[in-house]
Formats: sequence, C-alpha cells, structure tokens
Amino acid sequence: MTMTRLFILLSFIIFLSACEDSASRKSILPGCTGNPNEILLVAPDQVWKTSAGDVFKGLMNKIQFGLPQDELMFQNIEIKESGFNDFWVTHRNIVRIEIDKTKEEGISVKREVYARQQLYTIITIHNMDNLKAVLEPSINQLLDVYYNEEITRLIERNKYFGSKELNQQVAEITDINIVTQDEFFIAKQEDNFLWLRLEREKPIGGYQHQISQGLMVYWRPYTDTTNFSDTSLLAWKSEVNRKYVEGPKNSVMTISDRMILPQTKYITFNDQAAKEIRGLFRMEGFIMGGPFYSLAFFNPENGRQYMVEGFVYAPQFDKLKFLREIEAMVRSAKPITTKEAK
Repeated sequence: MTMTRLFILLSFIIFLSACEDSASRKSILPGCTGNPNEILLVAPDQVWKTSAGDVFKGLMNKIQFGLPQDELMFQNIEIKESGFNDFWVTHRNIVRIEIDKTKEEGISVKREVYARQQLYTIITIHNMDNLKAVLEPSINQLLDVYYNEEITRLIERNKYFGSKELNQQVAEITDINIVTQDEFFIAKQEDNFLWLRLEREKPIGGYQHQISQGLMVYWRPYTDTTNFSDTSLLAWKSEVNRKYVEGPKNSVMTISDRMILPQTKYITFNDQAAKEIRGLFRMEGFIMGGPFYSLAFFNPENGRQYMVEGFVYAPQFDKLKFLREIEAMVRSAKPITTKEAK
C-alpha cells in the first residue's frame, strides 16, 4: 500500500470512528448553511482555468443509480479560492483542493470545522497534474460519505418533526423501531405486512402534480443464508408487492427490468450483514412507476428476516430528493431488543 493510499484510508477511518471537536466547541458553532444535496467545490483560481478543473468537476458529477432519468448524486457549486469567504465557509458540504508541496498528498475528511453537521474535505496535491491520481481511486467512497451524511441529517430531522405516535404504532406492529417522516399515515396492515403512505401535491407550470411515497415493512421466518440470495429476496419482494400494493384500475406493483436491472449490495447494517436493493417498479396494468429502495436484514431476537422498503411516484419531478427521504426512513430501522421491550 502506498503512503498516499494509506493516508486516504486512515483519514476515512478517523472520520468514521471519532469526532475531532469537543462538545463545548460544537455548542458555539453556527448551524450549517446551503441546500440539501449540494456540495461546494473550492479550488485555487488557476485550477478552474485548466483541465484539472474539468477533471475535478467530472469526478464529482456522479449519476445516481436506480432512477428513471439521469440525476446527479449532488448538485455542485464551484467557488474560486479567492471567493471562499465567511458567506461560504458554513456550507453543509465542502470539498476543497489544496496545492501544497510541503504536505503529503491525500484526502482528509473532517466534521464540523466551521458549522454544526458540516462535512469538510481537503484534497491535498503537490501540483494540478496529480489531482486525478489522488482523487479518482477514492471518489466513490468519498461521495458515499457525503450521501450517508445527508441520510443521517434527514433522520435527525424526522426525529424532531415526525410523529412519535406513528413511530410507536409501527414498533408495536412490526417489532422494529423506525423514525418516520411527518405526515405519513398507515395505509394498510395485514399479517406480516405494513404499508405507510404520504400523498401530496406540488405546483409546476400553474398546475398541481402528484407526489406519492410509500414505506413498507414485511417479514418472514428466517431459515438460512439462502434467504439473502438475490433470487430469494427478489421473489419475496415481488410476491408481497403483487399481493398487497394495489394501484389504479386494479394494477399491481412489480419490479421493472426494462430500463435497468435491480442492483443488490451487501452492507453492514446495525452491526450485521444486510442486503440493499435499488431499482425501478411499475404498476402492472397501468402506466405508472418510479424508483424503489429496499433493505433486507435478520433479527436474531425473534428469528425474523425483515424487508423494509420504500418507493416514489412523482412523474413531473426529479426523484432523488424524494427517494432520499424514503431511504432515511428505511435506514432508521432498528429491531427492538429484548431489553428494550422490557
């Protein structure tokens, strides 16, 4: 392992495992600014005048998988170093290039440098020609850190604004604690199945347009590791969706594989192996569809395998914002332990 790669790895480990700032310092920091899903890109003025600036923008402009139209994971704002002033330093997400031959090249991610709930990354390079070699190997990891932080911010928002009464109802029905978003309601409850919904409208072009979001929780007895195979999970999801999720004109929910195939990935969730699924759904028998996000995990306390998943239907809008809202609820799920139940 090269020193650069080691420095990058250690920087991420330090970020994920510890908070550099004391509680007293954090209490005096201002709140972060900027819109959700924005990253402020800061670079020396000369970087933006060369191909290095194009490399920087190109690496940061990653398309989010699992949406019916291309959408960037983040909207990037480009700022020259000379313009990086007090107005900008409190932005929620900052990635900054530093050209310094006296320091080791690498990537350092820090929390709350200038504001609460802020992520601040410094990419140190010796010269502009080295930017791609330093940033490219870790770009996916870096963007995932920012993505996960946006999810965490949404969960914290939901803790404040969401319905504690609904959270308690969900826990009693499913044995799972979920931090729900405000204005969701229970749409359907069946054996081993719960469906929450949020229906709203927003104006575009002088007309109101529908936005539908759904969150589902369902479970089955866990037998062995084959329950986590793609074949088993997708068949289970399809069966439950068809059975319980009805749409207009007697349509039923199915997985859509016409544009993209569902993407599965093992992750660590609540300190255990779990599997997430991203893809598209459609309502069979009606022209309607959109993105979904699913998370399957095992609760050894009750011997159940759970699927917590959500979907978005918003035909006139970009979907990523609404899908992240769903993902925040899904990823807030936590099995109730025997100790908590008492």
